[in-house]
Amino acid sequence: MLLEYVMMLLVFGLTTNVERSQSNAYAFEGTTRYPPHHHRPPPQNALTSNGHHHPQQHHFDTISLAGHLAGSSLVSSSSPALASLSQLELSNVIVDSFEGVGGVAGGVGEPQFENTTEREVIAAVGTTARLHCRVRNLGDRAVSWIRKRDLHILTIGIMTYTNDQRFLARHTDNSDEWVLKVVSVQPRDAGVYECQVSTEPKISQAYKLMVVTSKAQILSNRELYIQSGSDINLTCIAPQAPGPYTHMMWYKDSELINDSTRGGIRVVSEQQMKTSNLVISRVLHRDSGNYTCAADNSNSDSVLVHIIKSEQHAAMQHELATRMQTPRLMLVLLAFFYVS
Repeated sequence: MLLEYVMMLLVFGLTTNVERSQSNAYAFEGTTRYPPHHHRPPPQNALTSNGHHHPQQHHFDTISLAGHLAGSSLVSSSSPALASLSQLELSNVIVDSFEGVGGVAGGVGEPQFENTTEREVIAAVGTTARLHCRVRNLGDRAVSWIRKRDLHILTIGIMTYTNDQRFLARHTDNSDEWVLKVVSVQPRDAGVYECQVSTEPKISQAYKLMVVTSKAQILSNRELYIQSGSDINLTCIAPQAPGPYTHMMWYKDSELINDSTRGGIRVVSEQQMKTSNLVISRVLHRDSGNYTCAADNSNSDSVLVHIIKSEQHAAMQHELATRMQTPRLMLVLLAFFYVS
């Protein structure tokens, strides 16, 4: 009685799949289906009643059930199309109907990568990089992250399999996303990483991590001579700093510059443009020193500022001109002796 009830449920479910089973093999989302006249290979992930993998057991149960259905009056009366199928053909239809259920592999249940994440990631030295891999229909398969250059397995699932503790796996339950997190990125971390799924054969998707060394840059000479009573005006940029916004600060001799240190100081920063402008009005001799621009996750840049009186400025200009003329004079003398 129970068998007849099960067969009745199957007949109504299988009737909708008959025409599909009678067609030739075709591809659906990267998975090959088998025509009715071929013997479909047994599923790879079928489970026995005690939870162990046993693909052959599922296959033989399917054939046995197909044998019962093939000779059943229920099939011939409910679906002439089903009644015309052989036992092997009917077995294929049954497996098609159970794809993606209870660990049975194949068809729409096959894992597939979602191409909705960035495949090339840029990170500055010292920052944290994240590679996002999305896999649909994962089922009971595992996702691994592998470093391509040495084929080193970094993570499997959410477990880390490397002594380098900067590499971490991140995953939220019921999510399709598997993230490789690289903390405190170093130049040696640049390269290709693979997100791999434990299908048979395995499938993988490559991600490229590019590491840049960001450096703040003050747009001026390395050494400045400014007359007493005039203004200091320095501009700093950090175009390669990571992220959409960059916080920038100014220091004088390792001390943070702000308006409380002395009056007449103005700092204007554009975090989105990654620029900062420092203006100090009516400078005095005490304003001489080393001025440094620091940006988030970037190497800093410095200039040396000398505050001088007007007569000193004229003397400095004369000394600078003399220094530039001396090499030229030497070249003229050498050329003269060479010709003579």
